[in-house]
Amino acid sequence: MDKETVNYTKNYCEENCWYLCQHSALAGKKTRVLIISNQAGNCSFWEQQSTSESAPVCWDYHVVVLAKVNGEWCVYDFDSKLEFPVSLGRYLACTFKPEWNATVNAPVFKVFTGNEFTRTFSSDRSHMKDAAGNWIFQPPAWDAIESDQSQRLSMVEIRDFSSTSPHRLFSLEEVRDRFLHT
Repeated sequence: MDKETVNYTKNYCEENCWYLCQHSALAGKKTRVLIISNQAGNCSFWEQQSTSESAPVCWDYHVVVLAKVNGEWCVYDFDSKLEFPVSLGRYLACTFKPEWNATVNAPVFKVFTGNEFTRTFSSDRSHMKDAAGNWIFQPPAWDAIESDQSQRLSMVEIRDFSSTSPHRLFSLEEVRDRFLHT
């Protein structure tokens, strides 16, 4: 799949992934959406386009798509320097450095099926405005995504990695165990 065939706007990873889950190239494939952050809201990622090779970028949260391709889970990360897609094992090894995995910047994951994410995700994009109501990052050209489901997955829930989050939180090791051995 070519990245250019999917709707993309820098800094709107959740919306990019919402569109990607519906792309014809993923039709009929098992898909998962990984929301990655931690309780500190400051997760370290290596191999991201917005940083040099030797330094991580710290995202408050990041969203990627997993798809089962030829029997292997692969990651689609629009912001990664790695292949698109890349095997999950390579992605995890290159993106999350072991020496950082015991720090407050270690990744924690929420996992949704692609169908659940596309059916329930909603965003009014208010998290991308400053206190005065100005855009921090220019919004996508498309309309904001609003679910018509009674149970919506809001940006507040996406960004909530506290111990009271309504969604199960997975460690890096749990994600490895769950997807690399299936």
